[in-house]
Amino acid sequence: MTHRFYDLGDLVKADCHDCHGCYSCCEGMGDSIRLDPYDAYQFEKYGGKAFEQLINEEIVGLTVWEGMILPCMQMNKNGQCALLDENGRCSVHDYRPGICRLFPLGRNYEDGVLSYFLLDEACPNRERTKSKVKKLIGVEPAWAYHEYLVRWHDFRWEMVEVLAQSEDEEQKKQLNMYLLQTFFLVSYDVKKDFYEQVYARMERIRKAFD
Repeated sequence: MTHRFYDLGDLVKADCHDCHGCYSCCEGMGDSIRLDPYDAYQFEKYGGKAFEQLINEEIVGLTVWEGMILPCMQMNKNGQCALLDENGRCSVHDYRPGICRLFPLGRNYEDGVLSYFLLDEACPNRERTKSKVKKLIGVEPAWAYHEYLVRWHDFRWEMVEVLAQSEDEEQKKQLNMYLLQTFFLVSYDVKKDFYEQVYARMERIRKAFD
């Protein structure tokens, strides 16, 4: 399937107007809703839960992407997101993960460029209206969040290459746990700028492999 790609300022017919009670995109997602450090920061700042607590409560699980361990949202025994309430509504809607905020848009990262595309058939709402991508993202300022996502994608690929260079499985495991600890399990100071904190952690890891 060929997608049209959008930038932050583009209009796209993807505004679901709070979904009107629909939660089809919160079911049967398996481990596809991968989380990034900003999601961990949001959960702690607004939800008051450290990331390790989310794992212990089986709200968040772990998955492997290109050899790198990353956290993801867990589905419950009914195949629904563990954060859906009894009415089928997101219990953390105001600070839900970035992938969830963006839907029915998806992200495309290629050659250092991050763009967005419409997952038209994945969303049953046929009454969507047009909105700018930056509004749908729901994080202000959108350009700073977009830049962070680019840098996080760049960093992930760097770490994938580092992991691929090692033939020692135990060493790979230790590095994966170190990355998980650094970016997710070690709390962020919710009173300070998130971007400064996460970029500092990226540079610390890079220097360790220079």
